[in-house]
Amino acid sequence: MESIVTSLKQPWNLMRILRMAFGLYISVTSFMEGQYLFLAFGLFFIYQAVLNVGCMACSVSPTNKIKEDSEEILFEEIKKKK
Repeated sequence: MESIVTSLKQPWNLMRILRMAFGLYISVTSFMEGQYLFLAFGLFFIYQAVLNVGCMACSVSPTNKIKEDSEEILFEEIKKKK
């Protein structure tokens, strides 16, 4: 639950606002027209905007961190005997 709250508090950039507007437009229009398949697409865009997930304009940030104290791996070359 904390991650949802922290993702909502992150700064909203232009792509995130556009995703929210696009999702709201698709959701409202499809609900009014009775096209419930498109409602799912609209809700998907709203989900991406609210949680700031997805790959629209590379908004996904990498979560893997490189450890500072990692050991160096040594390799031994093996040659084929003739």
